[in-house]
Amino acid sequence: MIVRLARELLFHLLYQLLKFNFMKKILFILSVFALISIYAQSKKIVFGYLPSWEIIDTANLKIDYETITHISPFSFQANPDGSIKFIDYWTSKWNPIFAKARAKNIKIIISLTNFNPDELKTILNSSSVTSTMIDNIIKILKDNSLDGINIDFEGLYDEDKGAPMNSFMNQLYTKTKSADSKYEISIALPSINFRNKWNYTYLSTYSDYVIVMAYDYYGSWSEFTAPTSPLDGLNFTIKRSIESDYANIVAFDPSKVVLALPFYGNAWRTNSEDPFASVKPYSDTASFNNYITPTYFQEIPFLPPFTQRIFNDQTKSTWYKFVDGDYIIQNWIDDEYSLELKMDYAITKNLGGIGIWALGYDGIRPELRNLIKSKFNPTHVAIEDIIPTDFKLYQNYPNPFNGSTVIKYYLPKESFIKIEIFNSIGELVQSLYNSFQNAGLHELVFDGENFSSGVYFYKISSPTFSETKKLEMLK
Repeated sequence: MIVRLARELLFHLLYQLLKFNFMKKILFILSVFALISIYAQSKKIVFGYLPSWEIIDTANLKIDYETITHISPFSFQANPDGSIKFIDYWTSKWNPIFAKARAKNIKIIISLTNFNPDELKTILNSSSVTSTMIDNIIKILKDNSLDGINIDFEGLYDEDKGAPMNSFMNQLYTKTKSADSKYEISIALPSINFRNKWNYTYLSTYSDYVIVMAYDYYGSWSEFTAPTSPLDGLNFTIKRSIESDYANIVAFDPSKVVLALPFYGNAWRTNSEDPFASVKPYSDTASFNNYITPTYFQEIPFLPPFTQRIFNDQTKSTWYKFVDGDYIIQNWIDDEYSLELKMDYAITKNLGGIGIWALGYDGIRPELRNLIKSKFNPTHVAIEDIIPTDFKLYQNYPNPFNGSTVIKYYLPKESFIKIEIFNSIGELVQSLYNSFQNAGLHELVFDGENFSSGVYFYKISSPTFSETKKLEMLK
C-alpha cells in the first residue's frame, strides 16, 4: 500500500512538473524528495512491548494497530532446565490481539526473559540447557505461527555478559534461521555498557536488530531527581548510549539499532523546587523513602491541581512539581514534546526505529500514538502537508520551548504578510515580519529570551488569509 501510494504520487508529480513554471518546478522537485524521505521512514521499526499485566482488562486496553510494526508479548520465562514457561493468559486473552495484529501485517515477536543471575549462568554455560532452550524456542514459534523472538536477559554476572552471552546468541541465531530464515532474532540490551563487559557489536552480528533500552538511566536507586530517559546533559544519556556505547554498530549499520523509549517516569519527595534535587536512594529496609512510584503517561492529566509543568532544557525532558504537605513532589515523566525530540534524534541518526515500553501505559490518550504516526507512518501524512496548495502556518518547533523557537509557513504566491506575537490576553508583544515576501516555504526564529514563561499566540495575516496558533514558553 505504502509503495503503491508513493509511486502514484511520484508519477503525478512528474506529470505536473512538465506543466509548471520554474518556481513551481522547484517546489515539485522538493516534494519528490519529501516523498522519498517519508517512504524511508515508513520502513522503520516501531516495536511495542505489551506486558501481560496490561491485558488483564482487555475491554479497556487501547492498542492502535496503525502505529506499530511489531508487537511483543512480555514475557515468556526462560527456565534453568531449558524449558520455557508460557506468558500469562496465553490461551485466554492473547489470540484476539494476535488476530488484529496479523490483519495489519504486524509481526508478533515473543519476549523471552530471565532476571536471575544464577539461573542465567546455567542457561548460558550449559551446552545441553542452551540446546534444549533453543529447540523449545523454535517449537513455540512454529506451533503458534509467530514471527520471532526477543531475548531480554538482565542482571547477569559480569563474567556471563561476554563469551557465554555471545555463544548463546550465535547458536540461537544460527539454529533458528536454519529452521526458518524469516524468523526475526533480536536482543534487548542495557543503554550503558558498564565496565565494557558486553560485546554489543558481536551481539548485533547475530541479531536482526538490537533494542537499546533507553530508559532507567535514573530511578529509585538515584541520589538526585532526574529523567528516566534524558536525551542529553547528564553523565548517562541517550546521546552517550548511541554515540559511545553503540557507536560501532551505528557507524557500520545504524538500521540494526532500535531505540526503545519510555511511556513512564518517576516521582520523588524532595525539599527543593530545583531540578536534580538531592534524594536518598530507595531502600527496602528504610522507614521513609524519597522515591515514591513510577508514573505512567496516562496519569499526567490526574496530577494534583496547581501542578507546574516544566521543560528542562539541559536534558530535553519534561517534569512536574507540586506541593504535598512539607514536601515538593518532583515527577519526571516524558510527554509528547520531549519524546518527539528523542524520536527526531533516532531519525537523524538513521536508526532502525523505536521501541515502546510499554503499550498500555498511555491508556486512552492519543498524543503518543499520533506522534508516532506522524514520524513513522506515511499513510497518515496528508498530501497537502507535503505539497501545500494554499497559505499554511505550521506548528512552531520546539514547543514548548526555552529560549527560541522556529515558526514555519508557506505562501502560494508573493504576498504582503505580517507575522505577529500576542500574549495570553491578546496584546501584541512583538512583530516578526511586516512586508512583501516571495512564494515558497519560509521560517522565522522567535527569540523569547526577554519574555516570561506562559502561553503566547503567533499569527500570520495577509489581505486574503489569516491563521493563529499557540506556543508555550517554559523557563
